[in-house]
Amino acid sequence: MKQRIISLFCLMLAAVLLAPAALAAWQPPEEAGAPEAAAVYLVELDTGTVLYERNADEPRAIASLTKMMTCLLLAESDADLDETFLVPQELAEEFWHIRAEDGAYIDLHVGEETNLRDLMYCTMLPSTNDTASTIAWRLAGSIDAFVEQMNARAAQLGCENTQYSCPHGLYDAGNWSTARDLARIAAACMENETLRTVCTSCEWWLPLNNFQTVVRTPDAPEGMYLRIGSSIQMQNPASPLYRPWVRGVKTGFTDAAGRCIVTMAETDTGRYLLVLLGEPNRKAENGIQILHNDAAALLDWAVARFEVGQALSADAPLAEVPVRWCEEAAALPVYPAGTLTALLCADTPVELETELTCAELQAPVATGTQVGTVTVRQNGEVLGTLPLEVRRDLPRSDELYYRELLAPYRTHILAGIGAVCLVLVLALCALVRRARRRRARALRR
Repeated sequence: MKQRIISLFCLMLAAVLLAPAALAAWQPPEEAGAPEAAAVYLVELDTGTVLYERNADEPRAIASLTKMMTCLLLAESDADLDETFLVPQELAEEFWHIRAEDGAYIDLHVGEETNLRDLMYCTMLPSTNDTASTIAWRLAGSIDAFVEQMNARAAQLGCENTQYSCPHGLYDAGNWSTARDLARIAAACMENETLRTVCTSCEWWLPLNNFQTVVRTPDAPEGMYLRIGSSIQMQNPASPLYRPWVRGVKTGFTDAAGRCIVTMAETDTGRYLLVLLGEPNRKAENGIQILHNDAAALLDWAVARFEVGQALSADAPLAEVPVRWCEEAAALPVYPAGTLTALLCADTPVELETELTCAELQAPVATGTQVGTVTVRQNGEVLGTLPLEVRRDLPRSDELYYRELLAPYRTHILAGIGAVCLVLVLALCALVRRARRRRARALRR
């Protein structure tokens, strides 16, 4: 029995893993280019509409995208971000491993004065690993305890294919996620006001302290020694890829993960969150990693072609339904019971499919009476379904009602009335004759 259960479990697992990924409703045009990423996920956040996806549920190494969860836990904690503390001796070995792995670091030292706000900016902008480990220790007392919190928070966000083994992503073993899960985590990051401010910043200045006593950036403000900048090319005003509507979020790279990015476009057309995983480590002709060029092209396509708008107005009638037993109107228009907001493509028409549940209404009719549904589609995808309703009270005409009610019995009623009339006539004639006889007898007397 046990063997059968194990076999059944293996079959179910294989069915899930081998099932084909759902196809996205849209395909980017040729001018947007085909991203070279191994996994792609592009979603409009306000409507939840997936514009484009490829291998979005494939677990992959995610490099420094791991740091989104590290800083999310920090931003959601009650910790004082500006409280100064000393980097503990317990992190000395961790710092040594980071340097041995050739990972990015801000050059923290045991005993150095720092605070969590500066560590958060270092972790998210230039993506330093020693700062991520220091955040983990400060919040949980140990890196292992913090990793447990990372995995618990990912589960709370609905991430089904995410596992963390470190707070920074430099170590790929046991540390993975998917494009879809990372979109959930990034959305949570951008909903947090503190972390959103960090993610969308182009620069941050680090203060002089007991270890950092030499100014490294020329023209640094008083008391500062180093300027750090965002790794997101599209939010850097000096970059040829600069887009004023790009908001964060995070980049990452290891040999196992490839080039990775999570970023967002925020315009009056919508909020488009993009995840690219596993891009080749290669630069384009403009000298910038192809990762950033692909991200810019996909977001340009989304911003230019789509818009969150009203797919269905509540004020436009969609059909008419006949009404019985009413003198005021022979038919009533029916309207959608509300508006429908959706992500709309500029050059693809919206299709409406109405379905009435009754052939006619019978007076009296009350406002809000539902008579069917309307389904809205675009590009073959259902955008939503709303009830159809009437928006007018109509009284019943008793004359029309009873006339129709008695119509089947008209012949019988007329025959009955005729019979009654005949009886009355005969009775009247009899009375007349009787009255004449009485009068005749009276005259003879």
